[in-house]
Amino acid sequence: MNVLKELEVIKKDKNKEYLIKRYLLESCVKLSRFRSGESFSRNMKVARSFLKGVATKKQMHQAEWEIEGNAFSTEYYSEAGKSVYFRVNEDVRKDLIHVRISTGLKNKESKDYLKEMAYFIDHAFCFIQYPGNWLFDEGAEKFLCPRLFKRYFG
Repeated sequence: MNVLKELEVIKKDKNKEYLIKRYLLESCVKLSRFRSGESFSRNMKVARSFLKGVATKKQMHQAEWEIEGNAFSTEYYSEAGKSVYFRVNEDVRKDLIHVRISTGLKNKESKDYLKEMAYFIDHAFCFIQYPGNWLFDEGAEKFLCPRLFKRYFG
């Protein structure tokens, strides 16, 4: 089953939009085994809160921005709103080890996998925030969980 193609058909039904958002978020949560550090889980909580109508668009945008930073192995920091800077994400080394052990990929392929995963999560966050933004390509298929798909869509 090609989950991505199925989702593209389902997303045409506006009544299924919330389910698609929940499914995408839960697919991201399943990827947590590859992510170290508190940023990932913190941003997943923001996305869940956003889906429940609790978090604001500004909070969701900030969470998306931090997730996108993971695609480039950086983290965003500010000190009391005074300064904004980037630094190399120290958790990436741990994440690469998680990927290599779980998937059997070599170093270069592990880096590519992590970057693709970060973009997948970023695109999921974009869709959760702005449903018209369907940014997924065939590479996203490997991050979509077929079992979750069956649970959500039968």
